[in-house]
Amino acid sequence: MRELSFSGNRAIDDATLRMSVATSRSSAFARWPVVRGLGFLGEKKYLNETQFRRDVLRILALYRRSGYREATVDTIVRRTDRDVYIRFIIDEGEPVRVTSFELTGIADIVDQERTVANLPLRVGDPFNLLQLQLSADSVRTLLRNRGYPFPEIFAGYDVRLEQRTADVSFTVVPGRRATIDTIVVTGTGTIDETVVRRAISVRQGDLFDESRLFRSQLDLYRLNLFNFVSVGIVDSLEQAQDDTTVTVRVRVAEANLHRLRLGGGYGTIDCFRVLSGWTLYNFLGAGRTLDLSAQFSKLGAGAPTDWGFENSACPALSEEDPARLKLNYNVAVSLREPFFLSNRTSAAITFGAEQYTEVAAYLRQSIGGSFALTWRTPLEIPITGSYGLGRAKTEADRATFCQFLDVCRVEDTEVFTEPRFRATVGLSFVWDRANSVLNPTRGYRLTAELRHANDFLGSDSLIQFTRGVIEFASYYRVARRSVFAWRLRFGAVVAPRLQLESGAERYVPAEDRMYGGGPNSVRGYGQNELGPLVRVLERGDYDPTTGQVSDTSLVRTSASGGDQLMFANVELRFPLPVFGGRVVGAVFVDAGQVAERGDEIVTLSDIRVTPGAGLRIATALGPIRLDIGYNGYAPRPSRLYQPNVEGELELKDEAYTPDTPGFLGKFRLHFSVGQAF
Repeated sequence: MRELSFSGNRAIDDATLRMSVATSRSSAFARWPVVRGLGFLGEKKYLNETQFRRDVLRILALYRRSGYREATVDTIVRRTDRDVYIRFIIDEGEPVRVTSFELTGIADIVDQERTVANLPLRVGDPFNLLQLQLSADSVRTLLRNRGYPFPEIFAGYDVRLEQRTADVSFTVVPGRRATIDTIVVTGTGTIDETVVRRAISVRQGDLFDESRLFRSQLDLYRLNLFNFVSVGIVDSLEQAQDDTTVTVRVRVAEANLHRLRLGGGYGTIDCFRVLSGWTLYNFLGAGRTLDLSAQFSKLGAGAPTDWGFENSACPALSEEDPARLKLNYNVAVSLREPFFLSNRTSAAITFGAEQYTEVAAYLRQSIGGSFALTWRTPLEIPITGSYGLGRAKTEADRATFCQFLDVCRVEDTEVFTEPRFRATVGLSFVWDRANSVLNPTRGYRLTAELRHANDFLGSDSLIQFTRGVIEFASYYRVARRSVFAWRLRFGAVVAPRLQLESGAERYVPAEDRMYGGGPNSVRGYGQNELGPLVRVLERGDYDPTTGQVSDTSLVRTSASGGDQLMFANVELRFPLPVFGGRVVGAVFVDAGQVAERGDEIVTLSDIRVTPGAGLRIATALGPIRLDIGYNGYAPRPSRLYQPNVEGELELKDEAYTPDTPGFLGKFRLHFSVGQAF
């Protein structure tokens, strides 16, 4: 079978038709003229004459169930000595359409007209029997969520083929409203039964609500204590005419309460990385979780594991400031209480130590702890409040302080790199209605975070700021397996004026400034290349007449960051042929800018727009992503400094602009795991 195609079909797509027939084409490698002659590539499928004749009936049955009673199917079969090419020619005809939809029996429970308007099968649609069944299930679910566990729905329809019309009616017998009489829990052993009862959303005496049973099942899975959870009523039928109570049964199967995690990976920014973790569930009973974790990145490029990989396997780090080319690590211990005051609120306390280097921006070392309280609202939106206290040290390029604070001497910049106490309070929420965390294909996700630090909370006088970020992403299926996604992200940070030796200045710590560019931002730029930059002439000469440096010069570029951020992304993801859906292509356009308050107002001409394309390879850990972004803009002008013999930075040029790179230099390659958004 070299080819199987369909023509004339509009109401039902090719993919659905292919799944409805027994005849199937050979795999792509066995069909492509370039490679099929080899004979050993790809799975070969052969024509079964009996099944082929039945396929015509299968397609007709599918169309009749979909409301197309006049559909006809013809075939074209082209044979060669070795191959068969089949085409199904479909004449759909005019469908039978629903002209009226009547719902009776529940006028005192719901708005019947509004309910009919929201059903899958509506007036004007083709009379689809599958949609009819889905509509009946929708009404049944509606009643079960309002306290009626045993509704009966009698569907009727009158089809007039001559007029191509159908009248549909649902007669509903809701049964008696019921309350929960008893809750039975089975399957517990090591875990106390009270943990299950605290986690579920239903109590004895509550009005029956099937949606709360489903929510209870999800909440129990979230504890990570059980491999299997089932929450439902014991009886599937009403026991007596006057039966007004039901019994809920919760069945669980306990999971392994000790888990060990080991992992490794590679990324253009983090180089080689490893992680490990040990988790003890039901620690000290009551469903608590104790978690020990350790993560390391920049292995092979960051000291003390500086094995030279920045010059080979990790070239994205080759131009980074050597002073900040150090190993990233994060070691933490966390204790989580799943029920803090109520079953909708959880708490976590964490202690840890961290060293983090942001490429060409800063190095941060910290040790401390935090307390977080998370409340899941009735809309299933988790809102988290937190307080963190630690001692931190941040190192950034001296030119950053020279540019924004007019502090250029070595001894003066050291005041900003001393270890200081850092105390912050934060508030965040995640409204996630996407269908997947790693690879969403439909839905949306709204996140927001607000963080504040001041001396009243215990923070040092140089660490005072308010920072907020909000992001919205949405995902749509534009074909059976293609996805259109877009995202908007905005952020800002403000700080009070501090009295420094150079005068009253607004100082935002380097790790709290806004940065842009990289694999999850505007992909036409490298990590942190978008936005304000500062350059230091480490070696060589500068010619003020031409505004250029000598050919043998070394100019180090650092991101000084900004206090305002905005960017937008649009991306189309589509499966590539041959690979069975495991390899996905993508085309994207990213736009954005990072700005400093006090500069000129950002206009549309300041927004940087970079197109690109990429590949995603499906794995158990999420899609492995390779993106190439194109940046057609000239390098951004910035101040150029050069250290003098006393170590003070001298300003050489207010708007130094390096040479524009060649064609290949305008591309940025990004390799990472997970979708960009």
